[in-house]
Amino acid sequence: MTLSISDFDDFFSAVNSGDGIPHDGIRPFGWQRRLLEGLVEDGRWPDVIGAPTGAGKTSVIDIHVFSVALMAAGAAPRLPRRLSMVVDRRVLVDDQYQHACGVRDKLGNPSSEILAEVAHLLRSLRITADAVSPLMVTRLRGGMPAPRAWRDDATACQIICATPDMWGSRLLFSGYGSSSSSRPREAGLLAFDSAVVVDEAHLSRQLIRTARRVAELAAISDRPLPVPVLQVVEATATPDEPGAMVMVDVDEADLTESPTLEERLRTPKPVEFLKLPTWPIPAKGTPRTAALASMVECATRLRDTYGPTIGCFVNNVATATDLAALLGKRGVTRLVCGRLRPYDLDRLRDTNPGLLSADGNPAVDFLISTQSLEVGVDLDWAAALIEPASGSAIAQRAGRVNRRGKRADTRIVMVVPEKDVGDKANTAPYQPEDVNAALTWLHGRQADPRGLAPWALREDPPPSQRRHRTLLQRAELGDAWMWARTSDQLFATADLDLWLSDNLAEDLDVGVVVRQGLPTDPVAAIELLRALPPFDYEAIPVRINTCRKRIDDISTPVFLVRDDEVSIYSTGDLRPGDIVVVDASSSIFTVIDGMPVVDQTGSCAAADVLEGPADPETGQFVFRLGHGPFLDPATCNDDETRTAIAHVLTVATTLMSTDGLDSRRARTDLADALDKLTPVLAEPVADKVRAAIQVLRKARLKDFEVHLLGEPPATLLITDNRRMVHDETARQQWTPRQRVPLQAHAAAVAERARITSDQLGLESLSTLLELAGLHHDDGKADPRFQFSLDPQRTSEQPLAKSDMSTLRQITQARAQSGLPAGWRHEQLSVLACWSALAHLPTGDRDLVARLVGTSHGQGRHGFPHTATELTGDDTYRELARLLYDEGEWDHLIERTHSTFGVWGCAYLEALLRAADGQVSSEGS
Repeated sequence: MTLSISDFDDFFSAVNSGDGIPHDGIRPFGWQRRLLEGLVEDGRWPDVIGAPTGAGKTSVIDIHVFSVALMAAGAAPRLPRRLSMVVDRRVLVDDQYQHACGVRDKLGNPSSEILAEVAHLLRSLRITADAVSPLMVTRLRGGMPAPRAWRDDATACQIICATPDMWGSRLLFSGYGSSSSSRPREAGLLAFDSAVVVDEAHLSRQLIRTARRVAELAAISDRPLPVPVLQVVEATATPDEPGAMVMVDVDEADLTESPTLEERLRTPKPVEFLKLPTWPIPAKGTPRTAALASMVECATRLRDTYGPTIGCFVNNVATATDLAALLGKRGVTRLVCGRLRPYDLDRLRDTNPGLLSADGNPAVDFLISTQSLEVGVDLDWAAALIEPASGSAIAQRAGRVNRRGKRADTRIVMVVPEKDVGDKANTAPYQPEDVNAALTWLHGRQADPRGLAPWALREDPPPSQRRHRTLLQRAELGDAWMWARTSDQLFATADLDLWLSDNLAEDLDVGVVVRQGLPTDPVAAIELLRALPPFDYEAIPVRINTCRKRIDDISTPVFLVRDDEVSIYSTGDLRPGDIVVVDASSSIFTVIDGMPVVDQTGSCAAADVLEGPADPETGQFVFRLGHGPFLDPATCNDDETRTAIAHVLTVATTLMSTDGLDSRRARTDLADALDKLTPVLAEPVADKVRAAIQVLRKARLKDFEVHLLGEPPATLLITDNRRMVHDETARQQWTPRQRVPLQAHAAAVAERARITSDQLGLESLSTLLELAGLHHDDGKADPRFQFSLDPQRTSEQPLAKSDMSTLRQITQARAQSGLPAGWRHEQLSVLACWSALAHLPTGDRDLVARLVGTSHGQGRHGFPHTATELTGDDTYRELARLLYDEGEWDHLIERTHSTFGVWGCAYLEALLRAADGQVSSEGS
């Protein structure tokens, strides 16, 4: 078939169909069609999307995917390939991410002609189309390790779901949780060939101001790139400058045309009040008991009148847990509060099917949550009981009641105080003045039979929260030059709140990971964590200040993972995006239904879930024997099991001391020893051991690494090296296949860079990117570097990648090579290729040299070594002195910034580095 805009209805129905819903059962609303038509006609996104809650704003994901497919078919102009969905509510980030994953999965396994055609067209955009999904989906939010794969293909159609701090910090060359070498490529990819939709825009006005300013600055250059500059869309009913903007909104005709939309937006949601003599609810005493009793009676009445499930929104964990305990006597109750790790959320979904979706779970009578509910927002409750909050938060919570508008009757009961809330009342996490404004507004909504129906709120919107900033900051070109210096070792990191946050006092997130059996020796613990770095599903998100306070209560060593480096935590040293690793004995958690959260008062320990996923993804396989939650002989009560574990460790120790653990024979012997352990184990532990046996016997040696750490009785680890496919540092020397000659690797990168450039419409720069790819690794020809790749000198030609099986071998060879610490081959590559660039015009030569020197994220602006330290080759001495000792390299960087723009240079660097990463991960 030939794709056209008229096929959108069929595509929309196909990606939004589900169990029991036929492919033709869902059609787009009028405003969604207009949004697509505007994209195709204008070649850019509108400035504002004004659709209210319940109108299907998540569908912009579907619209982006279809519009990019139209572009691939030649039926639309050049459009951004990447769409970022940014919202200052973690709950919405997760909801949008789940929806995008659903679209990706349906395109990956198409069940209809329209899905197959869109998937085919999206694959046609990708250079690596035969091996990858047609759509890339990424989630960037605090409190979890930052994903990397999204940076490796600039040609792909992508959806990026993020919080403002995680997205904005990357746009400003300072990505929270990213290494300094990764930051330029992230900034370039977000500033070019990208659009961003900032939902709940009234919560992120500073971010919108900064993003629009970056779009202006990115376009300032002597040679602008022929690629779309960042397009910024705010999703709000009240834009700051409505008269000067292109806006897509819902109108009356849309409701007339679609009974479904009319039900969603116009079905009444009446409001009634539950008056409490004392509110905020005290921490203890008779008033607290009376308040909770009133809330229990109210929730029970709602369940008896409207049926399950009744949602209960309260403002803190203590109230949530006490209310859950009381309601548990009235019916089946589930409690979801605090910031939860993805592992616990997945388990909650598995054990309560449908509860966290619009389908619901009628077996559950009450679902209780705090304001930080960590689940998808596409809920459809029968009724709700809600504690006072800000007006916008109340509107969001009301959106989960009778969401589809299918119920004939519903009710939203608002807890209200009998007296006004004082200015100094503890209404956290909301301000007293915002709560009072919301309560005044609610009296008007109670008098209106439509209550909190979304269409009624267009006429009478909730009061805006008090602005925490009098003025918004405007980024200037000088700021951009400062941010772009990502290689500088600064005494203190830049505070980005000035350019990203509406509230300068707001606290950002870090992640806490629990590991059982961390060695008491910090050096041994760091070695273990380097072998087993944290996974995203393990991380419990927590506010920085809360984390700092609770870490002080831990007596065992605490470890910090930042920029891929592991160190001992130093008191107070936390930044957004950091991961903190604590021992499983640490009692700083509140555990609710087996799900730990970090709060101010928790006194429980949390479980280690490293081996948790029943079906681990590529790169996630982990097996521990020795110290771990399942197979630790020190904590095993069964003599037979303890003896069997000790036997395996003895076999592993013997093998390690003789032939090592990297040969097929050694791994087969180790698998035989493990085979004798399985009969004495119960499930699911035995199944984990069987999986390890399969890896040892059948998997490629290079795909998995076997470690033996510590003194006997040691810890045996099996880790998944396939994770390194997305580790740029490891890819510089390691390949998932065999050794790669330097010349062959350079040619492959050059060809991939040229093809990528052509695919993106950069034909005028393709030759320069190809030339940079050809020379980016010239410095690897240095004899010392060649020794680090081939210590036995068995290769007749210079290598780009080693055939050594493990990172342990690579690290040992590097240490013996004679290279100084921190030596960068790409710094030498600039010298090695300089004469080959002499025929180019100065501007072109500068660009190619810059791309070569920054091909692994260094050299912005400086390098770690002087001319004398870099090389002893007299051929390069004078040029090295000119570039690196006298400052010509800094001038070259500034010249290219002027020629191609600060973000333009970062984008071109990202293309070359993606080309290098792709061919490296493919084994070239």
